[in-house]
Parts: sequence; structure tokens; C-alpha cells
Amino acid sequence: MCRKASVAVFILILGPIFIPTACAQYDPDSLFQFSKEWQRPVNETNLDFNFDPGPLIDERDLLGLIQEWKGAVPTETPIPNTPTPTPTATWTPASGDLVIDLTGGVQIAFMLIPAGSFDMGSEYDPIWTNLSEEPVHPVTIGYDFYMGKTEITQAQWLAVMQSWPSDKYNPNTYNYGLGDNYPAYFISWNDCQNFITALNQLGQGTFRLPSEAEWEYACRAGTTTRFYFGDSDGCWIECDDCAAGVLPGNRTDYMWYCGNNSPEGTKPVGQLIPNDFGLYDMHGNVWEWCEDDWHNDYWHAPPENGSPWVESPRDYYRVARGGFWFSEARDSRSASRTAPPPRRSLQ
Repeated sequence: MCRKASVAVFILILGPIFIPTACAQYDPDSLFQFSKEWQRPVNETNLDFNFDPGPLIDERDLLGLIQEWKGAVPTETPIPNTPTPTPTATWTPASGDLVIDLTGGVQIAFMLIPAGSFDMGSEYDPIWTNLSEEPVHPVTIGYDFYMGKTEITQAQWLAVMQSWPSDKYNPNTYNYGLGDNYPAYFISWNDCQNFITALNQLGQGTFRLPSEAEWEYACRAGTTTRFYFGDSDGCWIECDDCAAGVLPGNRTDYMWYCGNNSPEGTKPVGQLIPNDFGLYDMHGNVWEWCEDDWHNDYWHAPPENGSPWVESPRDYYRVARGGFWFSEARDSRSASRTAPPPRRSLQ
């Protein structure tokens, strides 16, 4: 992973969003299928119903299924392609520390993330945090790396892959935001790996997903607060809006979440205020995949050098970060994490 001379490793932000899974497709069958797995041990056949990692399919997974349904219900009216105006953004598609060319004039911009150290995770807070974020532990990333300036857009995905992974579930059939500068969604971890393989074949560099540590380091951009804009203590953890905390403005100037989910769905990338590394939409809009296998917490010797924490053989679950357009503020924090299986596309 070290950057040597002119050789660099480029890291993408691939931000998939919700797709109903093979068994949970918001139809009358889904609850019936779920009921057949109730209280059964988790295995490869019922993994899509294990929303909250644990040994059994239980009530926490039922809540996860209901949450997935919330994001799955198509709106009755089409979502306009025009975003809510946000005049504070300065993003342009072709600006960045590094820009690579795809087909059809499409480009991907990357920002250079400097080497450094940070404290990963969060201290226990009964309102804001989860036990999976403990303990706080030091990580030293001893190399510079490039990170995608934004989530991968629909134009970028199609320029590399030419088509969506699913004919049934894609931005053309379920419109949660449609347009060149909207993020790609209905994308699984496995789909991301296929995208990266195709991108690497273009011969413009070596690309991969970020490790979970690299993602949090890049998101925090030197901060220690809940969000890169501050702790935002002035209102509740859910969909309220209030002062950002450290940086000027409000939560809604920095992240897309349930507090500004109008029109409903994804928003074009780069419309809000970036962090100090120049990265946009690290809080909300769409979930962002990491390379790592899921671990229930950080008590069991996670890597201290920023490398992906993976098992051999690979675990049933991966890691996703950042929250999405329907998430509460609490679930969009720098340290917040979730554990989907690699074949599931996320909300």
C-alpha cells in the first residue's frame, strides 16, 4: 500500500444505496420468508435476513427488515433531478489533486490524503454511540494515498461498466435520484469489486476500496468530533437540524440525512461543504463500502497501520460507513459502522 516515487495507490469511495435483497423485496412474501427463518442460526441461506450481526435471526433483524422496507417503497411521484439549492459548495467534476480519464469524457477526481495518526472509534455514549465503535485505539497511516473526491457517480459507473449490475433494480427502474452526477446506487460490495477490476484494467493506476481505518481517517480529516463539522449537540440524534458545532452553519450544510431528505432519495455529489481533505458527502447521501471484514468491536487487535482487517477465509460480513439519505444523524457519524454481507446492496 506504500506510495513509492511515482507509484501510488488510489482509493475509491464507492457509495452504494439500497436494493431489496433476494428475499426481502418489499412484497407480501418477504415477511413470510423471514418468519421461516425466525430464531434459526445464521447460515449462508438466511444471511440476507441477518441485518444485525448475531448468531440467530431475531427481533433486531426484523427491525432491520422494516428499515429496509422504508427505503424500498417507491415514491408515487418521480424525484426531480434538480437538487435542493446549496450555494456554499465549490465542487467541480474535473477538479482534484489527481484526475483520471474514462470513456466519453467522464473523469474521476481524487484528493491526496496525507500520512498521519488518529484515534479510531468512539468513547461510550449511551445516546450517540454503539459498542461496536469501542475501544478507541491509535492508528498510524504511514503513507499518503488518494481518495475519491466524491462517491462514484452514475456517469462514472456506466463509463467503466457500461451497464448496471441488475436489470430490475437500478436508477432507471427505481428512481432515488437519476443523473450523471448522482451517486451510483443499488450496488453491493461484490459489485464494487467488479468495478475496481474493470477500472484497474484501464491502466491508469491501482485502485481498491479503502480500509475501514483509512475511511475514518479520511472522513475525520484531523478532527476528533462526532462529525467533521463538530459535535452538533444542539438538537436530537435523529432528523433534527441545528448548529454544526465547530464549523459554521448547520448539520444540513454538510450532510444528506433524514433531516434534509427532500426530495426523497440521493442527491448529486459535491453539493454540500467538504471536509478539510476536500472530500464531499462523507456523512450521508449513500453508504460507502470498505474492504474490511466485519468485527463486532475493536478489542481483538485490529491493525494499527491502516491496513484492511480481513480474515482467512473471508467472513460473512463486510463494513459500510457514512450513513445514507434516510439515516439518522447518529448513524452518519465519523465512527459509525454497519455490517452488511457482501452480496447485499445497502440503503
